[in-house]
Amino acid sequence: MILEKGDVAALRLAEARGWFPNDAEVTAAGLKPADYADRLQRLRSLGIIRGFKTTLVVPPLLGGDWVWAAVLANAKSGLGLANALAARLPFVSEIVLNASLPDRVGPNLAVLFYSRDFDKEADFIRNAPGIEYHEVYRVADYSFPVALPLSKDEKALVRYLVEHPESRIAEVGTAMQRPQTWVRAKLDRLLWSDTNRTGVLRVLPELNWSAVENFGHFHFLIETGHRPDRLASLIADAGLSVVFSGKTYRDRYVQVEADVWGIGKLLDTVAFLDQIAGVRVAAVLWNREVVINTKWVPGLV
Repeated sequence: MILEKGDVAALRLAEARGWFPNDAEVTAAGLKPADYADRLQRLRSLGIIRGFKTTLVVPPLLGGDWVWAAVLANAKSGLGLANALAARLPFVSEIVLNASLPDRVGPNLAVLFYSRDFDKEADFIRNAPGIEYHEVYRVADYSFPVALPLSKDEKALVRYLVEHPESRIAEVGTAMQRPQTWVRAKLDRLLWSDTNRTGVLRVLPELNWSAVENFGHFHFLIETGHRPDRLASLIADAGLSVVFSGKTYRDRYVQVEADVWGIGKLLDTVAFLDQIAGVRVAAVLWNREVVINTKWVPGLV
């Protein structure tokens, strides 16, 4: 499958806003509001988008102190380990399956989850079946003194979207017997975004990047003595950014990431990094698939 730049722009916007970006957000992404949903439907029919799922942002929904955490791991079966973790950890949200070249240098699995007891859950992960190597990171800490109060209608809207994650605003309005302006206003309050950190709802696409021939999202595992802030300044003009604030994987590799168009650009990116004094590319990690885990969501709504 060959993607256009507009396809990737739509996918990135869908990862942030699902079916519900406003016209200004769509335009800012370089797309036409009238074409956004059609483009997503096309990518859905081609199998790049496997579907949408509605998940919950637990910290503001329940209140209290939380950690947004990530497991990076190597396992013989990445999906098997992910399923084992999702069966035991209460709030696993996203699963990313990777391929590493050379094999087993970079993590073939990333699992993102919310935790109220980070140390206890990190201990469980350490003993999970099938795990060959892993690291657990605290990505962010959240503290909400009280849960976000939801009205009866808002709770009904959340339940509807959990059960019907492919619905658009018009369909939601019809189902709830409300005007589209009401649905839009409620979604602006409930949907989490970079500018609405108290939102409790996300509608996310499950992505099959392995079906794409001319584009990929890559992490480059590098050995370097540069501080993360210095490294970030050296690579910024090439469209690369430092991952996980420069934490080292296996106490050795800093990860930097970029969207890459085509094999030529991939090789150029490796060459660009290698020519920086004090930087050596040890491995390339390809993001193959993104799975959204929502098995726990119905129990909260």
